[in-house]
Amino acid sequence: MEFLLLVVAAVLLWLFVATYNKLQKLGNEVKRFRGDVAAALKKRSDLVGRLIDIAKSYGDHEKLTQIGASTRMGEMAGGAPDMENASRLFSGLAMAFPELKANATYQQLMSQLHEIEGNLQARREQYNQVASQYNSYRASLPQALFASAVGFPEAPYFTVDENGMDVLPEFRTDDGLILKEGLQNLGARTSAMAQTAGQKLSQARKELEARQAAEAAEAAAAQEPPPPGATQN
Repeated sequence: MEFLLLVVAAVLLWLFVATYNKLQKLGNEVKRFRGDVAAALKKRSDLVGRLIDIAKSYGDHEKLTQIGASTRMGEMAGGAPDMENASRLFSGLAMAFPELKANATYQQLMSQLHEIEGNLQARREQYNQVASQYNSYRASLPQALFASAVGFPEAPYFTVDENGMDVLPEFRTDDGLILKEGLQNLGARTSAMAQTAGQKLSQARKELEARQAAEAAEAAAAQEPPPPGATQN
């Protein structure tokens, strides 16, 4: 019976370790693809800022300032400004000012901006696909019973808000901290239980030795001859 319990415990432990490792692997994939999207958003924001600096000398300072503020707000919020409006404004300025359109730096930055837009679309889709795989596995049994408890929350999806700004929420896992704390607590409880069991065993041994000593003394007293002059019935 004890061997069967050990086998069952070993199988459950193996299943938990395998499931935890897969959750960790999928969670790291989500983080990696999120990092790729965040890096592309940051690069796009930097390009917009450089384009604004170039275009400011040609006019429409108020709208350019608004785009610059939107860029900074989007970057702080983990997203980016409405690039459709920004591209439309830059194109309008280029049409109104041929010198701007002919500017080599402007042309290079606009080309890089369009390239990043294409890459961002692919990276958005890749991130959402990986997040969907992670969430599907996380919601399946048996991992659905303990995923949150060991530090694996649901992964958010890349979205666009009502203002057209990209929204990339944070995603974090415990990176083993909760599991480590749980194992430490389990180790502490196991040590305390072992210490208590040892104390009880030591106490029981002392009581047994005392009882055996008392029984031996009684047996020895019973075997001693009666003192001289004692009356025997």
